[in-house]
Amino acid sequence: MKDAYDPHGAALLDCFRGDKDAVLICYQDSTRDDVPAAFWLREHIEPLEALALDLCRGRVLDVGAGAGLHTLELQRRGLDVTAIDISSDCVAVMRERGVRKAVVADLYEFEGGPFDTIVNLCNGLDKVGRLADLPRFLERMRLLLAPEGQLIADSFDLRVGADSSRRAEIARREAAGRYFGELDLRFEYKGRNGDPFSVLQIDYTTLAGVAAEQGWACEHVQSSGGHYLARAWLA
Repeated sequence: MKDAYDPHGAALLDCFRGDKDAVLICYQDSTRDDVPAAFWLREHIEPLEALALDLCRGRVLDVGAGAGLHTLELQRRGLDVTAIDISSDCVAVMRERGVRKAVVADLYEFEGGPFDTIVNLCNGLDKVGRLADLPRFLERMRLLLAPEGQLIADSFDLRVGADSSRRAEIARREAAGRYFGELDLRFEYKGRNGDPFSVLQIDYTTLAGVAAEQGWACEHVQSSGGHYLARAWLA
């Protein structure tokens, strides 16, 4: 996965160090989207993200922390936060921005904890991969959490507000026996191509159902269109 995220980290680092025009090219299911790297260096926290931070308590792990937006805010609130990201460039940015505990780590190899709260934000559940990978992800969360710990994450229900083109694509995926929120993503920056990888955008009902099968309880916290925030804990 490190090679997949290298262009992302490189774009953020260049932008942070002065190249305000740095643009990350994202290919999602072959559709190109040019995203200014400055997006990940923003200081504004969206309402759902702010609500997630309000729910954090105790020792916190910020997974896929990027440029450290959420970690920095939690630090300002006095919480003990560890930020991990698979990109060494992202971790370099975080450290230069003032994140006190920033670690280069793969989620499945990270040694730390236990944590009272794990946050996965900015479409955090995309890190799961495929729907079939969700039980493995939840088991990893269980091993990192303290007793009575909580997982806070956001995702998208792609059906909400979908136009005719998106609805047709969802129908094609379902007809092929594939979950409609499984997407393929690849990053490119300055001619540097990352490895393609899978991301998951999961509707809340499916998330809660799989989580229950794995011994978790879920709470739908709030939605904004198809974007929603969920909290989960071991039942």
